Parts: sequence; structure tokens; C-alpha cells
Amino acid sequence: MTRFHRHQPLARLLAAVPGVMLLVACNGAANGSGPDAGAVKDVPPIHLDQTAELLVDGRNAQREGYLNAVNACEAGGLPTRRVAEADVALLGVTRYEVWIDGKSESTQTRTWKAVPESSQAPCQFHLEMTGTFTTTTQSRYLEQDLATGVSEEQPLQSGEELQRFALSAEDDAAPQGFQGPVTKQVAGQPCDEWTSRQNNRICVWSGGREWGFGSSRGDDVRPSSNSFVLEAEPADGNGYRMTTQTLTVGQAFAAPAAATEKL
Repeated sequence: MTRFHRHQPLARLLAAVPGVMLLVACNGAANGSGPDAGAVKDVPPIHLDQTAELLVDGRNAQREGYLNAVNACEAGGLPTRRVAEADVALLGVTRYEVWIDGKSESTQTRTWKAVPESSQAPCQFHLEMTGTFTTTTQSRYLEQDLATGVSEEQPLQSGEELQRFALSAEDDAAPQGFQGPVTKQVAGQPCDEWTSRQNNRICVWSGGREWGFGSSRGDDVRPSSNSFVLEAEPADGNGYRMTTQTLTVGQAFAAPAAATEKL
């Protein structure tokens, strides 16, 4: 089961980037004062909603591939069914959602692609959505496959799953190989923009240090439990573009639930 653990996802994501300092504040156990020492007591509601696209030569590769294929089908006179025009914009897109409120943390990841009905009907396309929904509370971890509806649940005993620790500026070291930061605003939130040697740009949320979110990051744009890349743009049009639709802090949200519709 994939876990959205405190600190661990970021450690795995940055493992391939030499010299990056993990954004983990010292815990109370290291000082001999117990696991709860120093933990943030009041975490506000935090809701993130963003999308990522893999670009090749500046274009969405999956969407371009579908359009080339369906146009070739029609030009060849083969029986063809296109996906709905409104759904074409979803192709090759991954949507990330995160909900945090101090009592639970939930994530949802959805990806869409155009799929032929079968090898006998290679030009009959339909929209397919895959993804996962997870929820972590003090007592359980739940993960659901959005395509199949199959879910797994795991009891938790430690009571430390949702603990967060504030970061200082010293904890938030600049990632190796990046220049910056340049202070920006994305989706109404402050972020630190870093530029790699290849001129790829990432802007990482800088407004969450008091709840354990750092603003330095490697080149993995996926949200982790302690870092949100709000914007990313590959310099040469080859790589991931990240766009944030929403990041709210302190605004209550409805209890998240697994998506049941394709959108």
C-alpha cells in the first residue's frame, strides 16, 4: 500500500538528488522528551488542487498521440469513435488533490487517457480514468483504487501519523544544482522559484513552514506530505508542467471522498 507518511515520501522523492537536505525538523525523541514534543497543535485546513502534464516539444504527448491516431483512423475510412470533445482536454493530465485538517490527511490522484475498445476495434476510443484515493487518521490508513473500487485498510497504533513539526530557515536548505529563490505568488499563495542548471523552473509553496512544509525541493513535482510544487515549467518544452488551480489555508472544506465520476 502506498503511504502518504510524514516526511517519508519526500525522503524517497529526493533520494536521487545528491546533497538535498531533507525538510524534517528534529523530533522530540531526539531530545529525549517524547514523540509529541514540539509537534504543532493546531493545523489549519489545507486544500490543494493541481494538474500536471508531460510535455514533449512543448505539447501534451498523450493528447497529441490520440489526435494523430483518431485522425489517421478517419482518414483511412475505419469505423471511428472519438472521445467526447470536452474530454480531450483531460488526456495526458494528472490531477492531484490533498486535504489536511490536523485530524486527517487525504490525497487523490487521477489520470486520464484515450483507450481503444479492443484489438478488433482499434479506432473505437473511450476515456479511461485511473488513480488512487487515500485517507490517514490517527487510527487507520485507507487506500482505494479508483478504477476498480477495491480498497485496503490498515489499522494504525502509534498516534504519530499526523504529527507536524515547524521548520526553520536553516531546515529549509537550497537544493543542490538550483539557483534562487525568487519570491512569487501562484494561486494566491507565496512560493519560492528555483531554476535548475537546465533552466527548468519550479516554484515551491513557502507559506507553510510553521506546519512543516518546506520551500526547497528537487525536480520531482508531485505533492508530498511536506512540500507542494505550485508551478513547474520545463525550459525546452520537455518535462512536466505543473499548474495549481487551488491552494487554500484556513478555509473549511467538505469531508473528502473518493471520486466516483470520470471528471
